[in-house]
Amino acid sequence: MGHIGEQIDTTVLIALLITASGLVGTSAVYQAASSELQSTNAELEAENEALRAELEETEATLEERETELEETQARIETREADLEQLLETLNETESELAATQDELAATESELAATEDELAATESELRRTENELDQTESELADAEADLEDLEAENAELRADVDELEADKDRLNSEVQQKQETISQLQQEIDELEEQLDSTS
Repeated sequence: MGHIGEQIDTTVLIALLITASGLVGTSAVYQAASSELQSTNAELEAENEALRAELEETEATLEERETELEETQARIETREADLEQLLETLNETESELAATQDELAATESELAATEDELAATESELRRTENELDQTESELADAEADLEDLEAENAELRADVDELEADKDRLNSEVQQKQETISQLQQEIDELEEQLDSTS
């Protein structure tokens, strides 16, 4: 807008000079004014070129920023999907852990009952042995009872060994699932930190 005003002032100046000078020196004044107008037009064209270049650069920068924004949004959506999947896996693992812990508790209860039964059987075995020492007349019956009790005792010991093995296996599964939960929780924390840093 300032350049247009400058151009109008120059035209007015030419008109005044022509009026003041009359016909004397009109050609020289016109040539000087024309030269000044050409110089002004050249400056305006150069300025316009610079403005166009700056506009193109700004548009390129804006397009680049929009592309970066789209890429960042895509990464955020990917992280959110990963986080949702990890949370789902964590919930499933926790459910499995709860079921395994219930199974372990039931096995431990069964083991305790079996051990109590074993203790009672061993006590009965000792009582029977004492009775065997006390009465020779009941030796045959007592020996039969003793054999039965020893067989039952062997079966109970086998049950105890099996239950102990089950307990060890279940304890190992619980430990593995707890380690899995810890690892998943760590991955969730890392993803949440990445989401926070990109937000």
